[in-house]
Amino acid sequence: MNVKIQKKLLNFLTLKYIFDYNRTLKRAEKKPAYWIKQQNKNIKTYINYIYQIPFYRKKFDELKLKPSDIKTAKDFHLLPQLTKEEYRQWIKEETMDSQEYQYWIKKTTSGSSGSPLTLYSLPKDLASDIANLFRATQLQDKEYNIFFDKIFSMMVHDSSTKSFVQKLGILRRKQESSIHPPQYLVEKFNEYKPDFFYGNKTAMQLMAHYALEHHIEMHHPKCLGSISEALDDNSRKTIEQAFGENLFDIYGTAELGNFAIEKCGKPLEHKIWHDTHIVNVIDEEGNIIDNGIGQIIVTPIKHFGFPLLNYKVGDYVETYTRDGIRYISQIIGRTNDKIKNLDGSVYSWMHMSRLMAGLIDIAQYRFVQESYEVLKLQLVMEKGSKKSKEDIEKIIIARSQEIFNQEMKIIAFEWKDVLSPDSHGKLRVLVSKI
Repeated sequence: MNVKIQKKLLNFLTLKYIFDYNRTLKRAEKKPAYWIKQQNKNIKTYINYIYQIPFYRKKFDELKLKPSDIKTAKDFHLLPQLTKEEYRQWIKEETMDSQEYQYWIKKTTSGSSGSPLTLYSLPKDLASDIANLFRATQLQDKEYNIFFDKIFSMMVHDSSTKSFVQKLGILRRKQESSIHPPQYLVEKFNEYKPDFFYGNKTAMQLMAHYALEHHIEMHHPKCLGSISEALDDNSRKTIEQAFGENLFDIYGTAELGNFAIEKCGKPLEHKIWHDTHIVNVIDEEGNIIDNGIGQIIVTPIKHFGFPLLNYKVGDYVETYTRDGIRYISQIIGRTNDKIKNLDGSVYSWMHMSRLMAGLIDIAQYRFVQESYEVLKLQLVMEKGSKKSKEDIEKIIIARSQEIFNQEMKIIAFEWKDVLSPDSHGKLRVLVSKI
């Protein structure tokens, strides 16, 4: 099917994937081994496909590998990892001065890592990602109707376009930009009264903070999904207080789609869509680990437009394996979020998260490093907190003396009414300007 026709049939492709993926979910919930059966089937299709692409054929040939050598998720360890820069250069070379991609889906990543990436996707790849998003609602068991219930989403851009299918009352959605002021988003959300609300965690948290501060009663959707950023205990508490307790975390990226989903009430278990994604976790030596903390490497095996292979997401996760099925228990943080020391050593997100663990009286926080000696900590107090600012500062200072054992930092506290997101709509909680 050519790309122009795919684009016209996007909603119908989405419906097909919804049926397929939900059928897999139902069977895998009863018999988890079914995830791997479907995964291995899709691996064969994906590997045979990318082997025909010169960019990847060269990599296979250099390693003296054939498609038949890659049969399972762990076999992907035989293949090289793909960096963002390498991927960027490949896309740039292929799309330069070419009309071939005029009907492809073009989008840009948020650039939260400091380097935005322009992506070209086939419409069927987008249909797969949308179907996985709908599948996340079915995982929650909240009686969400995929076809006729309403969605309110917060992405980087607004979208008012309605397809023919949506005009019939099927797959209805309203999309607002996550960088709109919270009071605007609160008003539009309550007007629309959606059944499923998903969007950028920071924007969702700012909406919740605004509503609670101004005593605005928010509509409670059946499902509430947080995306783009790790959902920490503090933001979870604020969001649920405003929108209800049907909150779950959606783990994914613009490049990969969503691939690991929490279930409401089970915050330490992200189910992975094994039929659409290969997820491996590696230690510092590059070896695959089944249990423990490591860097996550992902391959979306249902993406065929500029396919990604062993893509380095840039996150540390904690993983465990049960009955041969991998799960993610914790998304710890980005590998490029680090506080730097004069001797070249660093404090990672794992160190900084220990400073703030369990401080439910804090609604928002952000570490900003402007020098090697001083670390600015911006804080927003949770509404109704009974602790004083001085009490919280004492706790953090005491913890810092235990955690900072390489180079001690002077913590400069800066209390705010609210922390605004960056221009890309995210709130980076670890910012080093060195």
